[in-house]
Amino acid sequence: MIFIGYDEREHRAYEVCKFSIDRRSSLSTIKLYTPEMYFYTRSTGEPQSTNFTFSRFFVPHICNFEGYSIFVDCDFLFMSDPQELIDIAKKDTSKAVWVCKHPRYIPNTVRKMDNITQNSYEKKNWASLMVFNNSHPDCKKLTLKYLNNHTPGLDFHQFKWTDSIGSLPLEWNCLDGYYHLTYPKAIHYTDGGPWFEGYENTFYSDFWLQEEATMLDV
Repeated sequence: MIFIGYDEREHRAYEVCKFSIDRRSSLSTIKLYTPEMYFYTRSTGEPQSTNFTFSRFFVPHICNFEGYSIFVDCDFLFMSDPQELIDIAKKDTSKAVWVCKHPRYIPNTVRKMDNITQNSYEKKNWASLMVFNNSHPDCKKLTLKYLNNHTPGLDFHQFKWTDSIGSLPLEWNCLDGYYHLTYPKAIHYTDGGPWFEGYENTFYSDFWLQEEATMLDV
Protein backbone atom coordinates (compact mmCIF):
# COMPACT_ATOMS: atom_id res chain seq x y z
CA MET A 1 0.00 0.00 0.00
CA ILE A 2 1.03 3.60 -0.53
CA PHE A 3 0.30 6.41 1.92
CA ILE A 4 -0.12 9.88 0.44
CA GLY A 5 0.49 12.82 2.77
CA TYR A 6 -2.54 15.12 2.77
CA ASP A 7 -2.70 18.85 3.44
CA GLU A 8 -5.84 20.95 2.85
CA ARG A 9 -3.83 23.59 1.00
CA GLU A 10 -2.80 21.00 -1.57
CA HIS A 11 -6.06 19.18 -2.19
CA ARG A 12 -5.68 19.47 -5.98
CA ALA A 13 -2.18 18.05 -5.75
CA TYR A 14 -3.40 15.12 -3.64
CA GLU A 15 -6.19 14.28 -6.08
CA VAL A 16 -3.82 14.26 -9.07
CA CYS A 17 -1.14 12.29 -7.20
CA LYS A 18 -3.70 9.65 -6.22
CA PHE A 19 -5.09 9.51 -9.76
CA SER A 20 -1.62 9.11 -11.25
CA ILE A 21 -1.04 6.09 -8.99
CA ASP A 22 -4.47 4.51 -9.43
CA ARG A 23 -4.28 4.56 -13.22
CA ARG A 24 -0.83 2.93 -13.30
CA SER A 25 -0.81 0.57 -10.32
CA SER A 26 -2.84 -1.99 -8.40
CA LEU A 27 -1.41 -0.71 -5.10
CA SER A 28 -4.04 0.60 -2.71
CA THR A 29 -3.70 4.28 -1.78
CA ILE A 30 -4.39 5.66 1.69
CA LYS A 31 -4.76 9.32 2.65
CA LEU A 32 -2.40 10.14 5.52
CA TYR A 33 -4.26 12.96 7.25
CA THR A 34 -2.80 13.85 10.64
CA PRO A 35 -6.02 15.20 12.27
CA GLU A 36 -7.57 11.75 11.75
CA MET A 37 -4.67 9.99 13.53
CA TYR A 38 -5.92 9.78 17.13
CA PHE A 39 -2.57 8.32 18.24
CA TYR A 40 -0.67 11.36 16.92
CA THR A 41 -0.10 13.61 19.93
CA ARG A 42 3.11 15.37 18.91
CA SER A 43 2.94 19.04 19.96
CA THR A 44 6.50 20.31 20.32
CA GLY A 45 5.88 23.64 18.62
CA GLU A 46 8.38 22.89 15.88
CA PRO A 47 7.67 24.50 12.48
CA GLN A 48 6.00 22.22 9.94
CA SER A 49 5.83 23.03 6.25
CA THR A 50 2.96 20.56 5.74
CA ASN A 51 0.36 18.80 7.82
CA PHE A 52 2.28 15.53 7.39
CA THR A 53 5.79 16.76 8.20
CA PHE A 54 6.17 14.24 11.02
CA SER A 55 3.18 11.92 10.66
CA ARG A 56 4.84 10.21 7.67
CA PHE A 57 7.10 8.34 10.07
CA PHE A 58 4.07 6.71 11.73
CA VAL A 59 3.54 4.49 8.67
CA PRO A 60 5.35 1.38 10.05
CA HIS A 61 3.24 1.63 13.22
CA ILE A 62 0.03 1.97 11.18
CA CYS A 63 1.06 -1.19 9.30
CA ASN A 64 1.66 -3.07 12.57
CA PHE A 65 5.35 -3.33 11.62
CA GLU A 66 4.52 -5.87 8.92
CA GLY A 67 5.25 -6.04 5.20
CA TYR A 68 6.31 -3.18 2.95
CA SER A 69 4.68 0.21 2.50
CA ILE A 70 5.37 3.45 0.68
CA PHE A 71 4.97 7.01 1.85
CA VAL A 72 4.91 9.88 -0.64
CA ASP A 73 4.27 13.62 -0.43
CA CYS A 74 1.10 14.73 -2.22
CA ASP A 75 3.05 17.00 -4.59
CA PHE A 76 4.21 14.01 -6.66
CA LEU A 77 3.11 12.89 -10.10
CA PHE A 78 3.75 9.23 -10.90
CA MET A 79 4.64 8.32 -14.47
CA SER A 80 5.33 4.63 -13.69
CA ASP A 81 3.95 1.95 -11.37
CA PRO A 82 5.28 2.49 -7.79
CA GLN A 83 5.06 -1.28 -7.28
CA GLU A 84 8.54 -1.22 -8.83
CA LEU A 85 9.78 0.50 -5.67
CA ILE A 86 8.62 -2.34 -3.44
CA ASP A 87 10.16 -4.85 -5.85
CA ILE A 88 13.49 -3.04 -5.47
CA ALA A 89 13.25 -3.02 -1.66
CA LYS A 90 12.44 -6.72 -1.46
CA LYS A 91 15.74 -7.58 -3.14
CA ASP A 92 17.65 -6.50 -0.02
CA THR A 93 15.83 -7.13 3.24
CA SER A 94 18.77 -5.79 5.27
CA LYS A 95 17.59 -2.22 4.60
CA ALA A 96 15.04 -0.55 6.89
CA VAL A 97 13.99 2.12 4.41
CA TRP A 98 14.66 3.02 0.80
CA VAL A 99 14.87 6.60 -0.49
CA CYS A 100 16.26 8.68 -3.33
CA LYS A 101 19.48 10.03 -1.85
CA HIS A 102 19.52 13.56 -3.24
CA PRO A 103 22.87 15.32 -2.96
CA ARG A 104 22.69 18.39 -0.75
CA TYR A 105 21.52 21.35 -2.80
CA ILE A 106 20.76 25.04 -2.43
CA PRO A 107 17.02 25.74 -2.91
CA ASN A 108 16.11 28.00 -5.83
CA THR A 109 13.93 30.22 -3.61
CA VAL A 110 13.85 31.43 -0.01
CA ARG A 111 10.15 30.60 0.11
CA LYS A 112 8.17 27.79 -1.48
CA MET A 113 4.58 26.73 -2.12
CA ASP A 114 2.14 28.84 -0.10
CA ASN A 115 4.77 31.38 1.08
CA ILE A 116 6.45 28.81 3.36
CA THR A 117 10.06 29.40 4.41
CA GLN A 118 12.47 27.24 2.39
CA ASN A 119 15.07 25.47 4.52
CA SER A 120 18.28 23.74 3.53
CA TYR A 121 19.55 20.78 5.52
CA GLU A 122 21.37 17.49 5.17
CA LYS A 123 19.25 14.77 3.48
CA LYS A 124 16.65 17.30 2.36
CA ASN A 125 13.82 15.64 0.44
CA TRP A 126 15.03 12.11 1.20
CA ALA A 127 11.87 11.55 3.28
CA SER A 128 9.51 12.84 0.60
CA LEU A 129 9.38 9.32 -0.85
CA MET A 130 10.12 6.33 1.38
CA VAL A 131 9.71 2.60 1.05
CA PHE A 132 9.51 1.10 4.54
CA ASN A 133 10.53 -2.47 5.34
CA ASN A 134 8.10 -2.33 8.26
CA SER A 135 9.33 -5.44 10.08
CA HIS A 136 12.96 -4.28 10.14
CA PRO A 137 14.31 -3.77 13.70
CA ASP A 138 15.07 -0.10 12.97
CA CYS A 139 11.51 0.56 11.80
CA LYS A 140 10.34 -0.96 15.07
CA LYS A 141 12.17 1.87 16.84
CA LEU A 142 9.46 4.17 15.47
CA THR A 143 7.16 3.61 18.41
CA LEU A 144 4.39 6.02 19.36
CA LYS A 145 6.35 7.14 22.41
CA TYR A 146 9.42 7.93 20.33
CA LEU A 147 7.55 9.59 17.47
CA ASN A 148 5.33 11.74 19.67
CA ASN A 149 8.05 12.92 22.03
CA HIS A 150 11.49 12.88 20.43
CA THR A 151 13.07 16.20 19.52
CA PRO A 152 14.29 17.66 17.31
CA GLY A 153 11.94 16.39 14.64
CA LEU A 154 14.66 16.96 12.07
CA ASP A 155 16.25 13.74 13.38
CA PHE A 156 13.46 11.81 11.70
CA HIS A 157 14.10 13.44 8.33
CA GLN A 158 17.84 12.95 8.68
CA PHE A 159 17.29 9.27 9.49
CA LYS A 160 19.08 9.36 12.82
CA TRP A 161 16.97 6.30 13.71
CA THR A 162 18.68 4.01 11.19
CA ASP A 163 21.91 3.38 9.29
CA SER A 164 20.21 0.86 7.00
CA ILE A 165 19.10 3.09 4.12
CA GLY A 166 18.73 1.72 0.61
CA SER A 167 19.17 3.90 -2.46
CA LEU A 168 16.46 4.33 -5.09
CA PRO A 169 17.16 5.76 -8.57
CA LEU A 170 16.70 9.54 -8.66
CA GLU A 171 14.22 9.12 -11.52
CA TRP A 172 11.68 8.16 -8.82
CA ASN A 173 11.99 11.57 -7.13
CA CYS A 174 12.72 13.95 -9.97
CA LEU A 175 12.80 17.40 -8.38
CA ASP A 176 11.09 19.90 -10.65
CA GLY A 177 13.38 22.86 -11.20
CA TYR A 178 16.51 20.90 -10.21
CA TYR A 179 16.62 17.76 -12.37
CA HIS A 180 15.92 17.64 -16.10
CA LEU A 181 15.34 13.97 -16.85
CA THR A 182 13.95 12.78 -20.17
CA TYR A 183 11.96 9.90 -18.66
CA PRO A 184 11.24 10.54 -14.98
CA LYS A 185 9.24 7.83 -13.21
CA ALA A 186 7.90 10.22 -10.58
CA ILE A 187 8.06 14.03 -10.63
CA HIS A 188 8.25 15.93 -7.34
CA TYR A 189 7.06 19.54 -7.41
CA THR A 190 9.03 20.32 -4.30
CA ASP A 191 9.05 24.14 -4.52
CA GLY A 192 5.47 24.32 -5.77
CA GLY A 193 3.29 23.00 -8.57
CA PRO A 194 0.65 24.39 -10.94
CA TRP A 195 -1.97 24.35 -8.18
CA PHE A 196 -0.11 27.31 -6.62
CA GLU A 197 0.02 30.78 -8.16
CA GLY A 198 3.41 31.45 -9.67
CA TYR A 199 4.20 27.81 -10.43
CA GLU A 200 2.04 27.36 -13.52
CA ASN A 201 5.02 27.30 -15.89
CA THR A 202 7.74 25.16 -14.36
CA PHE A 203 9.91 22.69 -16.29
CA TYR A 204 7.48 19.81 -15.66
CA SER A 205 4.23 21.75 -15.13
CA ASP A 206 2.73 20.55 -18.44
CA PHE A 207 2.95 16.93 -17.28
CA TRP A 208 0.91 17.73 -14.16
CA LEU A 209 -1.65 19.82 -16.03
CA GLN A 210 -2.12 17.06 -18.61
CA GLU A 211 -2.67 14.51 -15.83
CA GLU A 212 -5.22 16.75 -14.14
CA ALA A 213 -7.04 17.23 -17.45
CA THR A 214 -7.15 13.46 -17.95
CA MET A 215 -8.50 13.01 -14.42
CA LEU A 216 -11.25 15.57 -15.00
CA ASP A 217 -12.18 13.91 -18.31
CA VAL A 218 -12.55 10.58 -16.53
